[in-house]
Amino acid sequence: MSDYWVWLSVGALIVAVLAVIAGRLMWRLQRQTRAENMGLQRAQQEAMAEQAEAQGGINILARCYLGGQLGGSELALRIAVLAETANLDSNYNKDTLVFTEMAAALAHIPTHQDWKRLSAEQRAKYGAEMALLEGKYSEQLRAAAQALVN
Repeated sequence: MSDYWVWLSVGALIVAVLAVIAGRLMWRLQRQTRAENMGLQRAQQEAMAEQAEAQGGINILARCYLGGQLGGSELALRIAVLAETANLDSNYNKDTLVFTEMAAALAHIPTHQDWKRLSAEQRAKYGAEMALLEGKYSEQLRAAAQALVN
């Protein structure tokens, strides 16, 4: 009979050790899950802030275009970049589609320092091409800018 008590004590000790190990692992898992959830929540908040900032920038650009302070080519390029970098909702994406299309048509034209390095002849060629595209997309740009402002 005393032999059973020894085995029972050893078994109880093993179960207790395993319970402590399982408890510690559960505690670590909960800490890790909590940290991941906080990181995910922080990332979602940052994405929402970036989205709101992009929408504000797009709204300002659309107002400037409608006010005649900004050309269609520059508007299309800037809005396309803002729409691409921020995860905008589907309704907003529909309104920015024409800008993305026009920006794709303008993608081969050099910008910034590359534009400055062009000769006057090349600038005139690209300028004429931009004017053609602005004329082609003019009504769509104005309608889309008006929709974005409203």
